[in-house]
Parts: sequence; C-alpha cells; structure tokens
Amino acid sequence: MTPAMLLNPPPDDWLMYSRTYDAQRYSPLNQINKQNAGRLTQVWSNPLPPGTIEIIPIVHDGVMYLVAPSQE
Repeated sequence: MTPAMLLNPPPDDWLMYSRTYDAQRYSPLNQINKQNAGRLTQVWSNPLPPGTIEIIPIVHDGVMYLVAPSQE
C-alpha cells in the first residue's frame, strides 16, 4: 500500500475507515444492483463475543483484514 493508493484507492479496495479521506463511504463497484440484490446469500460469518464493539474491515487485493478482541 502506498500514500498514492490512499489518496485514490482502487475500486476493489477499501483501504481505510470510510474508504476515502473525504469520508464518502461510497463504493464505485456495480456488481450488486437493484435487479440482483435480492439473490445475495451469506457465505461467511464470524460470531463475536457479546458487548459493544465496532469493527472496520480493510480490503486490499481481495483480502479482508479485521482486528477484533480475542475470542476464548
């Protein structure tokens, strides 16, 4: 990852909270739309322990990174 990538992130990446420095939280991807959104299914989940926690995932080159409290 480079500073230039943070200024202009690739469409497939979500490199920081809110995706861009101006906090648009907008994804330019168009694979999900009104016609196919109803056919989406869950393919992965990870239960978290009870409590108040917010996890902001980072996506780079098709890999999602998460930081969460340890689960025992």
